[in-house]
Amino acid sequence: MPGPVFLRGDRVTLRPPEEEDVDFLQRCHNDPAVRLSMPRVHPQNREDAREEYVEGFDETVGLLICGDGGDGNGDDPDPDRLGFCALFRIEEASGRAEIGTWLAPDAEGEGYATDALSTLVDYAFEERRLHRLNAGRLASNDRSAALIDRLEFTEEGRRSDYYFVGGEYVDRVEYGLLADEWSSR
Repeated sequence: MPGPVFLRGDRVTLRPPEEEDVDFLQRCHNDPAVRLSMPRVHPQNREDAREEYVEGFDETVGLLICGDGGDGNGDDPDPDRLGFCALFRIEEASGRAEIGTWLAPDAEGEGYATDALSTLVDYAFEERRLHRLNAGRLASNDRSAALIDRLEFTEEGRRSDYYFVGGEYVDRVEYGLLADEWSSR
């Protein structure tokens, strides 16, 4: 039985990961299409996946992205698992955090990430009263660039040769979004 819905978007629901989600999370985390976009270089066993995604980290809100199960209201008892999103490195005193997401390869290109992150941005600014969100991506990750552009983050800089992915160094592109920019959209 999946856990309770924490946030509801237009097309997805976001809920805390549970024990029964560990296999999905581990499989996706280890999938080269997913892990190389984050980037991750170490394989993750079941216990590592449980520790990272279910037990979580301090200063992190990690949520499983689920489909609405086809009923349109998000009440399906076994929704489709689509991916994961997180608000992390939360610094309440400074009013800032980072945001990120990944999707299972078969869920890409359907608008799920846009809906999930829009919902998480609303939560960050409206419920958590954060002032600023940061996001980063591999310069070679075009899907991530398109997602960040759709959410109207502002490109703020680039760190040269920041990651080593697929046998080469890749830049990190950094973005920011302020609460008043989001509310004025």
